[in-house]
Amino acid sequence: MPARKKITIVTDELREWTQPIGLIVATHGLKGAVKVRPLHGAADQLFTLGSEMCVILPSGRRQKLTIQTCYAKGSTWIVKFAEIERIDDAEKVVGLQLAVHKDWKPKLEEGEFLLSELLGMTVVTEEGEVVGEVLDIVESPANDLIVTERGMIPMRREFVKEVDTKKRQIVVKLPKGLLAEEVPKKRRLGWRR
Repeated sequence: MPARKKITIVTDELREWTQPIGLIVATHGLKGAVKVRPLHGAADQLFTLGSEMCVILPSGRRQKLTIQTCYAKGSTWIVKFAEIERIDDAEKVVGLQLAVHKDWKPKLEEGEFLLSELLGMTVVTEEGEVVGEVLDIVESPANDLIVTERGMIPMRREFVKEVDTKKRQIVVKLPKGLLAEEVPKKRRLGWRR
């Protein structure tokens, strides 16, 4: 029997770096710094000296980047990556997304939660009536919205009374008429992404 050929399998170490954390929106200066708009509030935990993240290229390939310097400027961060040395290189990454490992989670205080943790939770009223399952969270300038099959619920203290991540349940107090009495027929199928 002939000997089998050995095949070397090369795995992409960054393929699990899929959690989006920011968007490169512009260049800053001539030395390759970029302006990054964070996608969530834990930017101060992500943008620190020596932190590693990757940029997702249009081809789908990922390139690891290491933060050399960074500082907050308004709602954005000015970041200088060690791998990007000139403005020409920085212009190539404008419009691209930054990502970290899929298992990364920000350090949360007691009672805090990630919006992504709400997906799939059951929404119930204070009286115990089941409203439905959280299908999506829509981020808007005024407040985030919990999307259920019966409608949208603003994430405000007057409506959302309790979020229990252990029971996977959200308790709400809703004014009459905020949600449909039953699931509209046209939404029953295909609402999920």
